[in-house]
Amino acid sequence: MIDPGTIQELLDAEPFETFRIFMSDGRAYRVTNPELVVPMETKLFIALPKDKWKFLSYEQITWIEGPSVAAK
Repeated sequence: MIDPGTIQELLDAEPFETFRIFMSDGRAYRVTNPELVVPMETKLFIALPKDKWKFLSYEQITWIEGPSVAAK
């Protein structure tokens, strides 16, 4: 399971690198701006295009893909 610390490390990276979050239902969310994601204790808040947003459960995140990360 991915934890809030892992997400925070990706968001704090200098320079920031875009990454993608894959969910157990097959959906994927691309993170292009670290200011649009907030890791919380049990879930992850992510702002999406067109004034939409979503809470993602850490338990349902299957893996993260990015230029310098392959967290599973």
